[in-house]
Amino acid sequence: MKSNAITGLAAKVHALDERHFAWLASLALPKWISLPLVVLVRIGDGYLWGLIALWLWLAFPFAEVRAIVLHCLVAITVSLGIYFPIKFSLKRPRPFDSGMGAKPLVPPLDKYSFPSGHTMNNLAVALTLAHHLPGLILPAVLLPISLGLLRILFGVHYLSDILGGALLGATAFFLANGFFPFPGP
Repeated sequence: MKSNAITGLAAKVHALDERHFAWLASLALPKWISLPLVVLVRIGDGYLWGLIALWLWLAFPFAEVRAIVLHCLVAITVSLGIYFPIKFSLKRPRPFDSGMGAKPLVPPLDKYSFPSGHTMNNLAVALTLAHHLPGLILPAVLLPISLGLLRILFGVHYLSDILGGALLGATAFFLANGFFPFPGP
């Protein structure tokens, strides 16, 4: 009985995802808007973290930078430990592989859609960074989720992929803090 309820819920979520995706796909953005957004989305591939590491190195003492970077590495390790089993056991096809007529405007990093690894991993690291630098909490939440939402617009995810990635990214952050507590500010 539980299996039927879960299957029914998954079908309803997928139907909502497809309607939401079709609506977004119908928004034909002009190139002068979409191209800068593509560049913005691509920073979520990890390039942003290199710039942030450089800023930390220039702005803080080495011991503090080392603690922050180590904590971020623990968070990403926990996040990936959650991500891979879920991603490769569910094997949810991406929108462009689901007969929705979409073409990806950004390259996906793997074959499957759920959860959004970009949202999950970026949020886990961003929340860890904000743990050490509390003034960054608003961008730490908004940036990974915004970049994830843009990945829907660009054809590689559904809304539930982003929401699931955000929930799992926050979970990875809290697990990393519980398993490997680092002092905050």
